[in-house]
Amino acid sequence: MYFSGITGLQLLVLQPTPFCNLNCSYCYLPDRSNRSRMDDQTLESVGRHIVASSLFSEKSTIVWHAGEPLVLSPDWYISACETLGSASGRKSFRQSFQTNATLIDDRWVEYFAQPEVTVGVSLDGPEALNDKFRHDRKGRGTWRSVMKGIQKLHDGNIPFHIICVVTAASLDKPKSLAEALINTGAQSIGLNIEEIDGINRHSSLLETDHQSRVRAFLNDFIDVLDSQKNPPRLRERDTLNRLLAVRKSGQTIRNQENAPGAILSVDVRGGVSTFSPELLGIDSTEFGNFNFGNINEIRDLSDIYLNRNFLRCQKAISAGVAQCKRNCGYFPLCGGGTPANKFGETQRLDVMETSFCQISIKTVLDSLLNRNIAQAKSPEIECRE
Repeated sequence: MYFSGITGLQLLVLQPTPFCNLNCSYCYLPDRSNRSRMDDQTLESVGRHIVASSLFSEKSTIVWHAGEPLVLSPDWYISACETLGSASGRKSFRQSFQTNATLIDDRWVEYFAQPEVTVGVSLDGPEALNDKFRHDRKGRGTWRSVMKGIQKLHDGNIPFHIICVVTAASLDKPKSLAEALINTGAQSIGLNIEEIDGINRHSSLLETDHQSRVRAFLNDFIDVLDSQKNPPRLRERDTLNRLLAVRKSGQTIRNQENAPGAILSVDVRGGVSTFSPELLGIDSTEFGNFNFGNINEIRDLSDIYLNRNFLRCQKAISAGVAQCKRNCGYFPLCGGGTPANKFGETQRLDVMETSFCQISIKTVLDSLLNRNIAQAKSPEIECRE
């Protein structure tokens, strides 16, 4: 989420299809019943204008997302990568899939076994908690299907990480949630605070003051992790340690979601956006639905950054980041917040603090920092770095 300086394109988010076979209650994606798929012309244009550009490097990652990517077959991705490679002149590139895991089969395991492919699984903990929010199209819980997919990954020796959405219901079950995620065998766990984002206009964590409950949840959750001999890594703790290391080195921290060009998103029809991927396709007259041009119509990638909607968006985001820098003590560890959350809560980009920021940034960082300090002072506790 955070990095020092702008070193070119970090993430290229491609929407192979908007369709998702699930219907999770907190999903932020619009148009997820649309079964269209990215065509060869759009893939060729992405390869020619983005993957072939000097902004795309061996450190850049193509993220297949913004729908359930596994709805399309492995053969589709083999063909898509051949098209991207032919158009760009690149022989290989990093790929990342974030999946609900319900469609994983032996053919997918074979695809995931490629050396530059990584896999993330979405799971919200034990069956009762997961199935409270993550349903299929018929309203049925998905936990059992997800666990079958995870078993397929284990059978194929495919490493994976888990992203877990933390809701108000999660706060009452930190230990059982942690145990369920540990038992999946994931290499790492990321905790996504439920947020107002995209078309999701509600968050159970933002209804009332949950900050003290989040602190207690996080402490109990980490206690369970640290009681294990070889626990999965916690993304939030790794992020804090990287931030502290960057600060110690004297470098400037930037948030890739408010830095133009660090993330590029291309929708199924070729519409291009930057900043938070969640913004693409969200209704906004002022910012042209955050669509800054079509990859099939531009002459050069620089056309995106001359687009009037982009310039208005960049001006508003910069104003919000400037407010954060002037007024917020967390700015050195945050970098100015994420545009998607600011717009989701306020319908504006030129603002400072959000409710999401209070919980997911300030409360989480405070909890982890206090825990680090307590562990450093205690001779009986090994501080995991």
